Parts: sequence; C-alpha cells; structure tokens
Amino acid sequence: MNESPAPTKLSPWTIWVPIIIAALGIVVFYNYLIYRSRIDSVDRPPVIGRLEKDLELTERSGKTVHLADLKGKVLVISWVFTRCPRGCAAVIAKLKKLHGEFANEPNLQFLSFTLDAEDTPEMMKKFATTLGIADDANWWFLNGEKAAVRKFMTSQVQFRPVQDMPEADRLSPDDKYIHDLRVAIIDHLGHVRGLEDILNPDPEFAKFWDEKLRKDLRYLINEQKKTPYQPAGTK
Repeated sequence: MNESPAPTKLSPWTIWVPIIIAALGIVVFYNYLIYRSRIDSVDRPPVIGRLEKDLELTERSGKTVHLADLKGKVLVISWVFTRCPRGCAAVIAKLKKLHGEFANEPNLQFLSFTLDAEDTPEMMKKFATTLGIADDANWWFLNGEKAAVRKFMTSQVQFRPVQDMPEADRLSPDDKYIHDLRVAIIDHLGHVRGLEDILNPDPEFAKFWDEKLRKDLRYLINEQKKTPYQPAGTK
C-alpha cells in the first residue's frame, strides 16, 4: 500500500521575508518623504506679508491697469523714480538681466513702481527705453495716486518708507528721496515671499542676494505650476 507523501512544511522565512521587505520599503519611502519635506522647507521662501487690495495704476503706455489683472502670476516688484541719480538705474539693469533669463515664463510679471508722483507715462517710457527696456507686456512701469502707492508699497509689499533727502546731501536738485532699493518677490497667491538686497554695497553680499533671488523665483514658479491660482467660485 502506497503511503501519501508527507506535507511540505513551510519555512517561517517564506512568510516573513516578503513582509520584512515590504516593511523596509515602507520605512525607506517614509524616510525619503521626510527628507524631501526637510529639503523643501529649507528652500521654501517664507511668507512675510500679503497683497490684500487692488490698486488702479497708470502704465508707461498710458493705459490704466489694475493689480487684480495679475492674480495668479509671480511678481517681481521694484521701487524707482525716473530722475533718480543714485541706484535706480542699477536696480533696473540687474532686473533686465533677470527678465532675460526668465523670458520663457509667461506667469512671471515685473512691476517697477515710481515713487515720484510727478513721473508721467512719457517720462517712465523714456526712462525704461534709455535703460534698454523695450515695451513688454510682462514688465510694467507704473505710477498712481501718491498716497495710495506709498501705502501699498510699505504696508503690503513691506518696503521701507520713503524719506526726503536732506538738501545738504543731494547730488543734484532731482536727488529728492531716500528709498528702498531692494526687490520684492510675490507668489501667485499674493504672498510676499522675499525682499532681496541685490544692490548691497558689499560685492559678496550682492552676489548672495542675486543668487537667492533666482533660487527663490524658480521655487515660486514651480509652486505656481503645481498649484495654479483658482479664482473664487471655480473648481
């Protein structure tokens, strides 16, 4: 009489090895997520303010424009005036280079506000043209009602307030103002994410801020692409 073969015993490792491998995989993946989160948090520009109100402005073209028209775009904001004998031209020159580097980003907008209420669209256009800035839908040169512009730039964008230049310190009759020469970057949701001191008098610090500005902009542009702005009432 033939005996039935004895049933094969399963080794405990046959069951536990796949479980252990799966568990290790989960642990490795979890640690990777933590690592990426830490890297992202280091790279992520902080929120230091917010644009909360619309502003009606006049562009160098003479057209009336509104900040609300730019919702969903990353903004680069500078504060200049056309007869500035100090750093304004240098700020625009640096931004011109930056504008060229990011020319293929349609959701990046440059805004150069004048702090001088006497700057006309013609003066702003001449100022921009002299510095080699051609008419461009992605770079506005702007003026508006003096009090409204200055309040917007200080209370929302977080620039330092404008001061009158003491007469004894003026380089020329047009050298009327002491003002913030930093550059502000705003994300696509209207959060102020940086004030970059690209005109720092120390060359090493100026280099640091130039690099930081580019790094922060790339981060904000990628952030905008991942989570585009959705107007209220849309899905």
